[in-house]
Amino acid sequence: MKIFDLHLDLEVYFRIPGFLDMPIKDIKYLDLRRHGDIPQFKKSNLKFAVVNIFPFVHQNNKWEPVDYKKFLKFLEDFQKWIFSYKVFKPVLSKKDLLEINKEKDKIGIILGVEGLNFLDSVKKVKDLYNLGIRCFGLNWNIDSIYSTSLKTEKRFGLTPEGIKLIKKLAELNVVIDLAHSSVFTIRDVFKIYPKPAIFSHNGVKKIVNFEQNLSTEIINKIKQKGGLIGLTLLPYSLLQNHQKLDIKSFKQQYDYLSKVISTNISIGTDFFGFKFRDDFKGARNYLEFSNSLKKIKANKNFTFYNAFNFFKNSL
Repeated sequence: MKIFDLHLDLEVYFRIPGFLDMPIKDIKYLDLRRHGDIPQFKKSNLKFAVVNIFPFVHQNNKWEPVDYKKFLKFLEDFQKWIFSYKVFKPVLSKKDLLEINKEKDKIGIILGVEGLNFLDSVKKVKDLYNLGIRCFGLNWNIDSIYSTSLKTEKRFGLTPEGIKLIKKLAELNVVIDLAHSSVFTIRDVFKIYPKPAIFSHNGVKKIVNFEQNLSTEIINKIKQKGGLIGLTLLPYSLLQNHQKLDIKSFKQQYDYLSKVISTNISIGTDFFGFKFRDDFKGARNYLEFSNSLKKIKANKNFTFYNAFNFFKNSL
């Protein structure tokens, strides 16, 4: 069973190790006390992952966006690190996707960005494309000059500059990610963006009323537009009392989405995006999670082909 992960925060592990409270050592070694590493990815048959650059720093007791120059440094440093491991190969085009899928023992990395607060000009989107970014997450949890996030106190989505940004992105072979966007931003994007978008690490609001989870309205719109949801392992998305969390909570949301939107769901672990949880039975690391996917009888379209076909048609 191959896996396509829509949201794997390896850049956070590389740059902000103290945030995760995990053992920090070379990822070529197996260590089940962290979310994943190369031996775990290989044993789990991870084939592709969208890996985002996180353009924020923690200072003054809060997360603050970096500027464009700093983001480019984050991107450069991460690319040097991740591609120093020969198992990983960059995915820049449909051709790359198809070729890597045929290669044994290779994992395709699709570079993304989680929030565009650093972007000081719409014109620079093409520069980011040329540097290898293929997945553009409009928001994290801080509003930008382009759009509002799910944490917003405002009653609007895209700004005039945001509308220009969406039109610019529509000209490129890239994917827009709305995982952390406000409902106002999502609605605005649905109105003007001619292509389907992804929600890379979300859950179901009908099951767990968490801000990052998706309403029935949005889920129906994703189905209509041909978009893609990455069902996440983020504890708060799966269970309000997450201290009792186990893989059954993930299965509950998987079973629900399989009935209402089966061709538009995939995996978006958000591993390395939240602290390690010893009490998350069945998904404490990549190896355990991949074994749980077999136990809950997750089908191959969910684990791989829905996402693979989506990116094949987008890049």
